[in-house]
Amino acid sequence: MGTSEVFLILSPPVIAVGMLKYRSDYRRYGKTTVLGVILLLAAWFMPMCVLGYAIPLFATPRTPPQYLGYGLMVLGVGLCIVPMLHFSSRMVVGRDASRLVTTGVYRFSRNPQYVTYGLFVLGYAMTGRAVMAYVAVALYLVVAHLTALVEEEHLERVFGEEYRRYKARTPRYLLF
Repeated sequence: MGTSEVFLILSPPVIAVGMLKYRSDYRRYGKTTVLGVILLLAAWFMPMCVLGYAIPLFATPRTPPQYLGYGLMVLGVGLCIVPMLHFSSRMVVGRDASRLVTTGVYRFSRNPQYVTYGLFVLGYAMTGRAVMAYVAVALYLVVAHLTALVEEEHLERVFGEEYRRYKARTPRYLLF
């Protein structure tokens, strides 16, 4: 059994514990605790470990899908910077919830960071030929979606009708 498979086996319990603690913190305190951040990062780390051990980070592209994969990686990282410019580091980890951001790229997606980083992860998977890499993409999608659900629940409690109006007019990801 390879390292990638070990991380795959460990992923479900680590992701479950991380997501449950993250959700519990937001429900109880309205923000996440230090332990909540650590467990959430562990949940996000697992798909990356599966992916990282499934294929090397850089290899010379030889096929059109591999070239496309590197292109998606560059596009994903480049676009990921745009939504982050709307936040200070305090807002990113849920410490400053004084205002709801609905401008810029947030007009098109309620979770643009997850979409753009998802492009990176998909591109990374495309650079190799390992089935395990696509399993890692699926794990990433699960973690991103569960995180988005926790955050949406919290934002609805904090911003009420303002968030519900925003939610009604803006897709969770991009087109859906």
